[in-house]
Amino acid sequence: MSHVVQEKWSSGTAFLLAAIGSAVGLGNIYRFPYIVGENGGGAFVLLYMAVVIVFGIPLVMTELTIGRLKQVPPITAFTQLSEGKKSQPFWTLVGFTSILTPLGILGFYFVIAGWTLNYVYSIITGKLSDLQEGQTQQVFADLMDSPGTLIFWMTLSLVITAFIISRGIKAGLERAVNILMPLLFLILVSLVIYSAFNGGMVETFEFMFTPDFEKINMKTLLEATGQAFFSLSLGSATMLVYGSYLPKDISIPKMACGVAFADTFVALIAGFAIFPIIFTNGMELASGPGLVFETLPVIFDQMPFGQVFGIMFFLLLAFAAITSTISLFEPAVSNLEERGIFTRRKASLVVGAGLWVLASLSALSLNVLKDWHPLTFNDTLKNQNIMDLLEYLSANGMMLVNALLAAIFLGWIVNRKAVLDELGLGDSWLFKFWRTIIKVVVPIAIGYLLLDFLGYGFLTAE
Repeated sequence: MSHVVQEKWSSGTAFLLAAIGSAVGLGNIYRFPYIVGENGGGAFVLLYMAVVIVFGIPLVMTELTIGRLKQVPPITAFTQLSEGKKSQPFWTLVGFTSILTPLGILGFYFVIAGWTLNYVYSIITGKLSDLQEGQTQQVFADLMDSPGTLIFWMTLSLVITAFIISRGIKAGLERAVNILMPLLFLILVSLVIYSAFNGGMVETFEFMFTPDFEKINMKTLLEATGQAFFSLSLGSATMLVYGSYLPKDISIPKMACGVAFADTFVALIAGFAIFPIIFTNGMELASGPGLVFETLPVIFDQMPFGQVFGIMFFLLLAFAAITSTISLFEPAVSNLEERGIFTRRKASLVVGAGLWVLASLSALSLNVLKDWHPLTFNDTLKNQNIMDLLEYLSANGMMLVNALLAAIFLGWIVNRKAVLDELGLGDSWLFKFWRTIIKVVVPIAIGYLLLDFLGYGFLTAE
């Protein structure tokens, strides 16, 4: 039973900004453009968009619907919606694991968010000036080897997130995304405009939009599906919670389409901001931290007004990280508050304290604990440190499990008429198509992805 009347988003726009902020993270800024080039260029873009439409939008609708049906946090929602079913204890457990998953993600995500804040500071203070690429690699390596520095910046990112969450929906989440999201878009567009005048746009268009269908295979499909799931915050309880704050007069299908479109748009635009800079300077393409923390600082240092654009770029990364950490932090806090266990402020402190311990262990696993591999008894996980494990198990495995169970829950367990009324589509072909996708297609697809995750994906076997 709910003890607290939940706040609501003030408008559909406020929800959209928050949901887009959740979806737009570090993966959109540097990972998506890179995997486009690695997986067939324009062919991969078409495939990714198809995955977003066929799987992504229906699953966003599913999680928003579960959240808004009872307008309570995930554990209570799963419990109430399965009332009278023999499987109710199982679904209550599903609600619980859906809240644990984002906490596991935050265990490593706060560390990476700290890196972005550290680099903003380093560029402002001139610590990255007059360095060659080999030297920036050393700077990054030195950061990884400095437990005190890592924990300081990780703590700062956590404190910012906890402070925003503690202020509630309108004064906290809404106000933060109303400031951060326009700034994020402004910085991204500014970088694109700079790139347009600086050259490299033609190469970027060819790189991202020239279809190479020979590179499309089942592995590419899995890559596109995995990227779509992570990018749209599926299976992380975010959309469940954000849906519970969504007023009843706002259309769930329209909001789901808006989130999916904006998230994909930002990912594509990020490519036009980053890759012209890389091509113009004749630098090697690399994925992940190598490109962002080792290659780009050298380029920013060498180009006109480079310090300004360097600060803007790492602020962009920091804003993208913080809007994501806010959404991942909210499910646990909302659950504690709704049950009357703590006030929102105390819940933010308690969750924050637990996450500080977990994120500190992640930071230490990059240096003093780097040789500690907790799961040596498992062949797949035996060489992974704490940070690796959190990313592998939470951001890959559990997100897939949660998304699969949410689809089964809404498709097979929740009353059909209640879902029909909530979506507002009427008993139309569109509703029937969505329901078929959720009941049949999504479980089969995610089931295969989980087999691949566990090492039994026969279609990707060498």
